[in-house]
Amino acid sequence: MTNKKLSHYFSLQRRYSRSINLERDLDSVEALEGYVLTKRAIDSLSRILNSFNSDEGNRAWTLTSVYGTGKSAFAHYLISLCAKSQNKMHIKALSIAESKLGKNSDIYQLIQDKINSVGLMRAVATGQREPISHISELY
Repeated sequence: MTNKKLSHYFSLQRRYSRSINLERDLDSVEALEGYVLTKRAIDSLSRILNSFNSDEGNRAWTLTSVYGTGKSAFAHYLISLCAKSQNKMHIKALSIAESKLGKNSDIYQLIQDKINSVGLMRAVATGQREPISHISELY
């Protein structure tokens, strides 16, 4: 019996070796590499895109789930799609949609219809936990 390390048999793509940080990875194509459009991500993408350019419906969205389920990765994918059409992030995100969904799919067409070639203003805001005692210091 040989004593080979587990790493001899398995390897992880770099994308899965660290979590997405929206501020750090905003313009990182490498962080977008290997993103998988799951059924839930496709459903969320459809709901969000359908609300673009509409006077009715939601204007703010909340993604909630347990730690490690891909909320930040989905947000990163969505803001990459929203970049202008010549941006490397948009090009990569669109290629992920094309390979998963196909150019003739309803969702792919929705992406083309709802996201203008000029793109949208992409901005991220992140928060962190703070003790409630810090609030009293502000007032």
